[in-house]
Amino acid sequence: MDSRVPIPETPPRHATVVDWLAAGVESFPDATALGFQGTTISYRDLDAFGNRIANHLVASGVEPGDRVGLCLDRSIEMVATLVGILKAGAAYVPLDPAYPVERLGMMSEDAGLRCLFSHGAHAHLFPDALVWENISGEVEIQSPEPPGIAVDPESPAYVIFTSGSTGRPKGIAMPHRALANLVEWQMERKTFRPGARVLQYSSISFDVSFQEIATTLASGGTLHLISDADRRDPRLLLAQLVEQKIARLFLPYVAMRSMIEAAHVVGAYPEDLKEIITAGEQLRVDDTVRSFFSRIGGATLDNQYGPSETHVVTAHLLDGDPAGWPELPPIGTPLKNCGTFILGEEMQPVPNGEEGELYLAGRNLALGYIGRDDLTRAAFLELPGFPRLYKTGDLAKYNADGAIEFLGRRDHQLKVLGHRVEPGEINNAASQLPGIGQCLTHAFRSPAGVLQLATYYTLKEGASVSYEELREHLDAKLPDYMVPAFLIELDDIPYTPSGKVDLKALPTPSIANSRYAGEETRYESETEEKLSKVWNELLGMEGIPRTADFFELGGDSLRAVTLFLKIQQIFGRDLPLATLTHTSTLAGLAKLIDGGGEADGLAGFRSLQMLQPGDPGRIPFFLVHGGQGNVLVFSKLVKMLDPGQPVFAFQWPGWDGYPGSSDVDELARDYCGELVRFRPEGDFRLGGYCIGGLLAIAMARQLEAMGRKVLDPLVVWDAPNLKSSRYRREEPWDSAGTIADFNRMKERLKATRIQTTVDDSGVPKSDFAPPSGKGALIRKVPGLMPLLRLGKALAKRRREAPRRRETAGYLKRGEALPMELRAEYCLDCMVCAARHHRSEGYGGNVLYFRSDCVVSQYFGLNGWWDDIHLGFAELCMGDFEAHAV
Repeated sequence: MDSRVPIPETPPRHATVVDWLAAGVESFPDATALGFQGTTISYRDLDAFGNRIANHLVASGVEPGDRVGLCLDRSIEMVATLVGILKAGAAYVPLDPAYPVERLGMMSEDAGLRCLFSHGAHAHLFPDALVWENISGEVEIQSPEPPGIAVDPESPAYVIFTSGSTGRPKGIAMPHRALANLVEWQMERKTFRPGARVLQYSSISFDVSFQEIATTLASGGTLHLISDADRRDPRLLLAQLVEQKIARLFLPYVAMRSMIEAAHVVGAYPEDLKEIITAGEQLRVDDTVRSFFSRIGGATLDNQYGPSETHVVTAHLLDGDPAGWPELPPIGTPLKNCGTFILGEEMQPVPNGEEGELYLAGRNLALGYIGRDDLTRAAFLELPGFPRLYKTGDLAKYNADGAIEFLGRRDHQLKVLGHRVEPGEINNAASQLPGIGQCLTHAFRSPAGVLQLATYYTLKEGASVSYEELREHLDAKLPDYMVPAFLIELDDIPYTPSGKVDLKALPTPSIANSRYAGEETRYESETEEKLSKVWNELLGMEGIPRTADFFELGGDSLRAVTLFLKIQQIFGRDLPLATLTHTSTLAGLAKLIDGGGEADGLAGFRSLQMLQPGDPGRIPFFLVHGGQGNVLVFSKLVKMLDPGQPVFAFQWPGWDGYPGSSDVDELARDYCGELVRFRPEGDFRLGGYCIGGLLAIAMARQLEAMGRKVLDPLVVWDAPNLKSSRYRREEPWDSAGTIADFNRMKERLKATRIQTTVDDSGVPKSDFAPPSGKGALIRKVPGLMPLLRLGKALAKRRREAPRRRETAGYLKRGEALPMELRAEYCLDCMVCAARHHRSEGYGGNVLYFRSDCVVSQYFGLNGWWDDIHLGFAELCMGDFEAHAV
């Protein structure tokens, strides 16, 4: 035993996570526990919500020790369901709907789920799921009192899956005993601030999410959930940190680095942020990181370490002057009730300062792998003279201060973007494609220091497999973070004389071994040449041709962020990240930077943009933007259309930073003017999304008045009619009557998911349940809901007033609006346009696509429609065919 790191035995204050959550409710019943998209819930109400879910599970036959799947999007009910599962004595099993169906099936099978919660949007992935929208009414009537389950500290609280070397993911069962110890240690950390505002950043499939949720709810803090869109864009993440006055943040290193870079570019710093905790990847501290912490002042950076089999087991705190922080901080010393051992080949402690393999012990160890006794025995060791050990596979040493320094991996397991990756799983997936012979996945560091994956493969004799085929195959088999950046075909895998793979002989990913090999490097503008240097720097490749695709050369979300920040610095253009979803070549991006359109014959057009050139002679499809005013909403649609179909779209003119109209008829006249100028002869095919449906009708009427023909059908998505007799300004839970009406509307919409063509006959029994907690009490007080709604609207207006004044100032001075003000300006104008427009109707045929958006908050409005078509059918005098998608 390594006497240098003894394992203490301190009795826990609370033995289970449920006990910690109960302590939080008891101490802070009226404090705000959660906040998400303007909705909040108190500790008392969240506890009651969780108890109702727990009682529903118990009534459904769930017993202590069972495992319950969790496939809910970020929401209040996601956290409440997690709490409810724990209160029922069961373990939650996160299932990310973004994972391939095959992987989700393996996870569900290995976990042996008793049941599974899912939002309706993901129900198709799990035939037997408890769909939240269907069961929320049953949950509402359950008792708000605890179910009285005695939770065993050795019972699993969650099962989280990681990559497996055999090609099958491994489910790690983490007991309450370990997690309760982690919560206690975190709350005793000298930097911990009870009652802090905390951002819930991580996916619940990542173990850090437990730490975010449990430590906050045990200490009287407020947990702010963040949308996936805001989470993935560091500029939006930064804005949330500032706006919500976040004090504590758990963030993987790569995401932290992107947020820091965004802060330096934008010049905005989250001054309330005082505690950042990072884990999952090796922490690197450079002048950029030091400068950020110096600017926000008084903040600490906690470098925590631990594989999923132990959660956090060591930590090293960086505080004081950031100028003195080391470039590669150690991973620190063990948590209370935990221990570390650095052992050599003979399983003996190595001398201080020498390298060895890191083993972990103590209260934070997992129970093992679900249903994989062989893997559990190999990783969790019972050795004479030692406590139970977990074999990490990480190399480490003790420094002179007694802290542990991380030195990398002993085996081939990798950490990519915070996720643990087994190359064997990637190789296994690739080899399932007919024609693929040997496979080898290896990692290398880009010039920016980010780990990237490359899969080297051979083909079976006589086989032919294209780059595109293998890429599509891996996209379907693996999560995004496991899909290699590079796929490189070899004649043979190189080996050393001893029979091991010769890693040094593998070709480094470059243009020469990519699909662009042999293409000439010749740039057609100064912008292309400057942009190529940025790509060279980010991707570590020379001679990138102008036709190259950013993602096919190893670009990912991290590098995309850096790319757009550099574009902002060098060219003064603040392009949205989503630009890369449809314009990912060097030449295409350069054209957008230069203003776009010149090569498409669209120079001088303020709104009309080309989404797909298509074949000459075919009638183009012209689409009209929705409430966000941006044409990127059509990017997925375009990819599904025939490549020969020309597709153009109108973007709201105010997105260029100058005044934009808030009147439907005026916008339609402007768009028709551009349309006729672009296509002086011939017919038109029109479509629109959201308010774009109203604009498309107005355009069709104006074009027909000019004697131009608009082909049937007009194609629209989720287009609303605020003048409809079916539109209601009250919320769908204002009264028993509105609840019943809203239920009937939702049931009709649900029926269309089975019957593609809408059929309004038959009204199944309602399953809609209004919000629980405070909402239930408020509805019992006559007239209170409208007053609260009015107060909320006034508060929102007060919050937005400074930005609106700032916007008005720019427009009055004739200056271009900064990019960060344009989205709100656009939405204000589009809401105004929709509210004041009264369409005269449309005599042509309409093809209407309907998503599952049911409340008008999705459209930036209040109220709802007692109609699955959002009242739009009332505007259509011809044939109206509707489909749910």
